[in-house]
Amino acid sequence: MNQLNHKMKRVLTVMILPRVCGLFVILCMQVVVAQKSGAESGDAVVTAGAVTGWNTYRHDNRRSGVTPSSLDFPLSSKWIHRSPLPPQMAWTGPAKWDAYSGNSGLQSMRNFDPCFYVTSDGESIFFGSSADDAIHSLDLKTGKEKWVHFTGAAVRLPPTIASGNLYFGSDDGFAYCCDKVSGALIWRTRAATGNRHITSNRKLMSLWPVRTGVLVEGKQAVFAGSLVPWEKSYLCSVDAFSGGVESEQGFRRELANVTLQGALLASSKKLFVPQGRAAPLAFDRKDGTPRGKIGEAGGVFCILSEDDMLFAGPPHQKERDDQIRVADLDSSAAVASFTGTNRILVAGDLAWLATDGKLKCLDRSQNVQAQDTMRNIQSDLKKKMITAAQAKALLEEAQKKLKDAWQWEVESGVPFDMVKAGDAVIVGLNGGVRAYSATDGQLLWQEELAGTAHGLAIVAGMLIVSTDLGHIHAFAAIQ
Repeated sequence: MNQLNHKMKRVLTVMILPRVCGLFVILCMQVVVAQKSGAESGDAVVTAGAVTGWNTYRHDNRRSGVTPSSLDFPLSSKWIHRSPLPPQMAWTGPAKWDAYSGNSGLQSMRNFDPCFYVTSDGESIFFGSSADDAIHSLDLKTGKEKWVHFTGAAVRLPPTIASGNLYFGSDDGFAYCCDKVSGALIWRTRAATGNRHITSNRKLMSLWPVRTGVLVEGKQAVFAGSLVPWEKSYLCSVDAFSGGVESEQGFRRELANVTLQGALLASSKKLFVPQGRAAPLAFDRKDGTPRGKIGEAGGVFCILSEDDMLFAGPPHQKERDDQIRVADLDSSAAVASFTGTNRILVAGDLAWLATDGKLKCLDRSQNVQAQDTMRNIQSDLKKKMITAAQAKALLEEAQKKLKDAWQWEVESGVPFDMVKAGDAVIVGLNGGVRAYSATDGQLLWQEELAGTAHGLAIVAGMLIVSTDLGHIHAFAAIQ
């Protein structure tokens, strides 16, 4: 027995010691790189009086990517944080091809973690890492690392900032709440009722990883533990200050045949959860009652407009062309689609999207009115309320209005992220980032980068860009 215990100790030492040492090396390397980059580039000047917060993934719980905070162009690089390891995505990508349908060039439906997305309170930058299983805090001005909080597995979405705390989920199956100043743990709550683990990317992870982030609204914090549809999934709501499920805000809803992955969204009364290969699901915010699927699109890119339209895509993995589909939240029905695009921005009546190699601006109200007019004309013709000649003339007029709904267009590459800062549209590209005037499409600024710019955030007059190489770039106005 003593010999057996001695062997077990040796095995555990061989297995665990390299991982601990590896994490220590990663932590030290990140601190050194951040300090070096800050020293080389100089401190950034945080704009006084600016709308400073980017408190959650894509700015708000509608994931709009739109902020009134503006940028003063041109921008210059202030610091770069380089992780020694790139992101380790939860899903490496789609199959190479679909033999059954003869479709190649398939697209990923669950690419919610291609970079280290950031949030910020105007003083610090926070991001979760799928490389070292931790939440990191960086100084906004210098990029120097302040603290690190390790979890038991990958952290795939950035923390939500609320009430002086950070809220985030981990592949270890827990949702966490930490103090944003020190990183000290306040509470952690398991999403599932069970405690089973599997291996992924040579790590142990929960069978119910929290890959939705944590959505916080007032006293309520919501997250989900889910992986595959043939296992149970759990939608959880807890008290934001205690983490308790048994609270006024609390529930744990057990679900079957779903896969809840990608950032949660919220309207005033409902929660919406992407599923990747299936349409997003709706739930009551109060008690988690399921309200069915919304629209016909899959994917994990979803935004809610202020007029309660859900924009999501792509519709499925087999689609040869990218597509964003629009659904009405009241009816849950699909109402429109945009072909040849994978990203869209919506602010009021206007929308910005890239299609056919061009960035375009669309008057949504005029577009919808023209489409409604064309449907009514076709209906009247079918009912023989108008003649074919009359219908032709009316359709030509409606088609002109439909064309005129497009306000402007400029040459642009394929966007991997888009955000709006004041009167500028910022586009993340493969190998760079560009800023255009939201009004007329004029190019305001551009910068070449190594890698692909998947994540964009605007905070305190600064642009933060996250790439698939694990790099985080900070840009600010030239002083």
